[in-house]
Amino acid sequence: MGKLRYYRFLYRYLRLVAFQRDTLGRTAEALAASRPDALCCRFEEEAISFAAMNRRANRRANFFHGLGVGKGEVVCLLMENRPEFLETVIGLAKLGAVTALLNTNLKGSALAHCINISGATRLIVGAECLEALQAVLPELESVATAGLFVDTRWSGGIPPPAGTSDLNDMLARADESNPHHPPLSSKDLVLYIYTSGTTGLPKAARINHYRLHGAGLAMGFYALALNSDDVVYCALPLYHSNGILIAFGSAMVSGAALALSRRFSASGFWDEAAGMGATAFIYIGEVLRYLVNQPPSPAERQHRVTRILGNGLRPDIWPAVGERFGIAHIREFYASTEGNAITINLDDRPESVGTCVLKFSDNLVVVRYDVEADDYIRDAQGHCQRCQPGEAGELLAENTRTVPFHGYANAKETERKILRNVFKPGDAYFRTGDLVSRDAQGHYYFVDRIGDTYRWKGENVSTQEVQEILSGFDGLHMVNVYGVKLPGAEGRVGMAALQMGEGQAFDGAGFYRFATERLASYAAPAFVRLVSEMDLTGTYKLRKTDLQSQGFDPEQVEGALFYVDRDNSTYAPLDSKVYRDIIGGSLGF
Repeated sequence: MGKLRYYRFLYRYLRLVAFQRDTLGRTAEALAASRPDALCCRFEEEAISFAAMNRRANRRANFFHGLGVGKGEVVCLLMENRPEFLETVIGLAKLGAVTALLNTNLKGSALAHCINISGATRLIVGAECLEALQAVLPELESVATAGLFVDTRWSGGIPPPAGTSDLNDMLARADESNPHHPPLSSKDLVLYIYTSGTTGLPKAARINHYRLHGAGLAMGFYALALNSDDVVYCALPLYHSNGILIAFGSAMVSGAALALSRRFSASGFWDEAAGMGATAFIYIGEVLRYLVNQPPSPAERQHRVTRILGNGLRPDIWPAVGERFGIAHIREFYASTEGNAITINLDDRPESVGTCVLKFSDNLVVVRYDVEADDYIRDAQGHCQRCQPGEAGELLAENTRTVPFHGYANAKETERKILRNVFKPGDAYFRTGDLVSRDAQGHYYFVDRIGDTYRWKGENVSTQEVQEILSGFDGLHMVNVYGVKLPGAEGRVGMAALQMGEGQAFDGAGFYRFATERLASYAAPAFVRLVSEMDLTGTYKLRKTDLQSQGFDPEQVEGALFYVDRDNSTYAPLDSKVYRDIIGGSLGF
């Protein structure tokens, strides 16, 4: 990456820090004024210009302003990928409101929890998501039926509940002119993005305009070198930080077009990317694994994509991605939705998550961590110890003005992620919860997650959350959830050890119904083992180490084993033959 590009990025980034004037609404209006006819978003058969996107966002802004929505108010959004998602985020941002982006995979108590902790009294829902929402309406604390606005562009499986508002009818009469902006700065919040964290139910990460623009500058303008001629393809969900902050944020900050897919399709990926004229795309590692596992096709080389950016790319398929698909630059990065630890691989170095982006303000340090004791290794003065090059430890990020940690909506959750007095009294560092190593040249390499959270299909899964939900299954005495390695896949797949109550038998079909009705598909355990007694520590904490090491291998596991058989809607017995089929990939997970 050339020095000129870096200095241009640095200039814009320092202006963002110094003046704090960049907001999403101002950026949308500036692009509509300077490049009105240029392509802003392509979606299926639609090609939306910057001027048209701004007008659509204005309709939403003026409509909700008329209802009294203003600065600081939180509005929940439950919607699949489509232009209306972006119009809503931009429109509410102009009012200084905060859009809480709900994961469309969530169901039951987890979905209700995310809505309730937001503090929102209004919720915008796409008709395609009504079924999941209607199931939790009795559990909502602040959102009443009168506060529900249904976007009916796509039909859902059920009709809108009585007393809700048809948003499309109302927007048809709304003003398209730019609304009056309240006093706003880059420090003001614009989004809540939910993250599982390391324990418990999802937390609402506080995302301000500064973070949205900073992500666009670092990832899009700098790492991908985007300009107004580029088209960024996004097949990731917009509720995900890689979708909304990196894909959308990069396009807006760079003046590039966003090519938006309704959802990821491995078989149709390259056809759609090429058809939309994509020159770059945003990934998570699981996406690339699916693409590599697809049969070769002419479309995978008949495209304009020259560079990609994302995280979680598995080392063993790294070379295949570039060679097979003809991609010159893979920009793997390390970051989290809420955190202030950011690295980007700008050198095309295989397997590395890169180096610190701001060379003059390196806030990263790797410290020694005892995984078994689940604690930091400290010196005689009680300070953390820095790791040597190549030594794995936890990555910490100092909270600085140029790279701040903004925390969560819940102050207690924010404090839990801060480690104080690390090297001297009064210092404060963000705890990433990740084990990494750093070589002598400053390149970082991801090693693993600390604690109970595991990552599967691009999502962090909290074992505590899954345990709490599964514990409600009839006849179950105790449950222990953990992640296990699955050959050929990045991350860990979920497994549950079940101790049934006395005289209770395990019902595979019943457990399947219970789990799939209450958990997102990526969070429902893929494997189950029955135990006669749960292994506990002296303080009655569940032990996971031995369970994880044994995995789902019948040769190592005592007691009955089961795997999720989606074709027959049950958990079916797992024997040596099934185990070989799973390992061989014929029962694709």
